[in-house]
Amino acid sequence: MKVSDRFPTHAKDPAFGPTIWVTRTSPDNEKTAGALRRLGFDALAVPVLRVEGLPEKALDEQPDAIVFTSVNGVRHHSICPALLDIPAFAVGDRTAESAAHAGYTHVVSAAGDVLDLERLIVQSLPRGNRLLHFSAHLPAGDLTGNLRRKGYLATRKPVYETRDVAVAKLLASLPAPHEINGILIHSPRAGNVVNRCLERTSRPFGGIIYCISDAAAAPFEGKQGMDIRVAARPDEASMLALIGSPYRNTGAAASVSVTAR
Repeated sequence: MKVSDRFPTHAKDPAFGPTIWVTRTSPDNEKTAGALRRLGFDALAVPVLRVEGLPEKALDEQPDAIVFTSVNGVRHHSICPALLDIPAFAVGDRTAESAAHAGYTHVVSAAGDVLDLERLIVQSLPRGNRLLHFSAHLPAGDLTGNLRRKGYLATRKPVYETRDVAVAKLLASLPAPHEINGILIHSPRAGNVVNRCLERTSRPFGGIIYCISDAAAAPFEGKQGMDIRVAARPDEASMLALIGSPYRNTGAAASVSVTAR
């Protein structure tokens, strides 16, 4: 399959404002792109990562609580009806909503990042509880290990893995860097892939990189002349608020009225 068959080629619509590259995984990238288009942006939904489900083994014993650190953990795990009524802890509101839609009846959101989730679990459950974390094959942190060190019987069950999209394929499907005004980064791993893409281009990227968290911004540290901005909270609503609207500004991404962190 050719790259052009997999990713849409860029055709600028004059009715839209600045061009924003949405790098998050499918199918969530289209939701973000749709929100940007409603704000008047020209959104490119070209993911830099792809998610694949993993085969699961049967549970050895029933946990006291379930832990989700992403929507993908909810999306790719096998739902066991016997677990739907036990407490489910989610890293953020969107993950919590996904868990509720999957059938979990007692879902609590940390409304933040993994550290917020860890604090919420420690505040909510006594030590010694059995926790089951549905995770990525290679998680970004060590939530399960941290919970074990705090006295919980925590187990991590990988249910999906994330793979990088090849840089060459991404570059073939995107416009030139100077034609992109902003890039949305939803994770540190996505930031690493985007950073490699920008290093391979002949002309420097002069727009703004909008990051959902400090961790997502870390791959770009030390890059001279690069405008990096971090959302006030690690959620998409804060990212969209950070970007603003092209009709409230001058039409160029570099002039968006926000305070860089």
